[in-house]
Amino acid sequence: NYWLTGRSCSEYGDASGTGYFNVRTRQWDLQLLHDIDPTGRLQAALPELIDAHQAVGTLLPGIAEHLGINPQALVSSGGGDNMMGAIGTGNIRPGAITMSLGSSGTVYAYSDQPNVSPDASVATFCSSSGGWLPLICTMNLTNATGVIRELFELDIEHFNELVAQAPIGAEGVCMLPFLNGERVPALPHATGSLLGLTMTNLTQANLCRAVVEGTTFGLRYGLDLLRRNGLQSRSICLIGGGSKSPVWRQMVADIMNTPVICTEQSEAAALGAAIQAAWCTSWANGHEHSLADLCERCVKLDLASETLPIAENVAACQQAYERYQQHVATL
Repeated sequence: NYWLTGRSCSEYGDASGTGYFNVRTRQWDLQLLHDIDPTGRLQAALPELIDAHQAVGTLLPGIAEHLGINPQALVSSGGGDNMMGAIGTGNIRPGAITMSLGSSGTVYAYSDQPNVSPDASVATFCSSSGGWLPLICTMNLTNATGVIRELFELDIEHFNELVAQAPIGAEGVCMLPFLNGERVPALPHATGSLLGLTMTNLTQANLCRAVVEGTTFGLRYGLDLLRRNGLQSRSICLIGGGSKSPVWRQMVADIMNTPVICTEQSEAAALGAAIQAAWCTSWANGHEHSLADLCERCVKLDLASETLPIAENVAACQQAYERYQQHVATL
């Protein structure tokens, strides 16, 4: 924002990720800042806070010339990737949950009140839509599945075929995919583990299945934390690269025991940023269009991607998930 406009500011969603922000009052935590730095220099260095619907301003003339764009173009308040992903999936009212299957995994839901969880694994961000965004984030998802896929020199299509070939639970093979340590559950020093191997179940298909199940079980753990905090949804909106896999979508539906669906626009965070920019522009021009109206017009669900849980799969996945939990409990 400062580079583009000369104005140093942040909307509440981004600010709530700094650790210096009080999400209940939507202000910098002055007591915390004083405890960290009694001189006041840290507090003085923090940006001005603005509402998510407020534009930062117009481009500096030199920047506009350098970029070759209209110098009257407005710079929106912006926000973090998950905040934009929420807008890009229409997750701006209570009752919606978004799950991102990217390099890391995230699950988040809109809340119209702070709803700070007693479990520190749930990060209570402010949303970039005027509310709050309780969120969990795992550190190992497609980065972990990608390691196994590359180890076997498989393309994505062949990898998915092998995942589909293996039975639920991978014949007892369980992978704890904590290759980067883990944030949820809080195991920063953990390493990856393969458990339950025998002479008969050590196959490519089982190993491929085990890594996808292991990463998805981590998201199930996080989803359960959100649900215990009162956040519910009849379905889950899936985004991220992993959501393109029908096999993985079915696995998510079965493990979460919840229908899943994707958006027509695969880059949901980019769409959310565009919607939020339109929202800022409308307010700056005095039209004050609601974000809900803009999402209604721009966010479309891909009905062909809708995947329902299968009862017998749900039962088998629950058994495999309980086995996973037992292994994690030993760490």
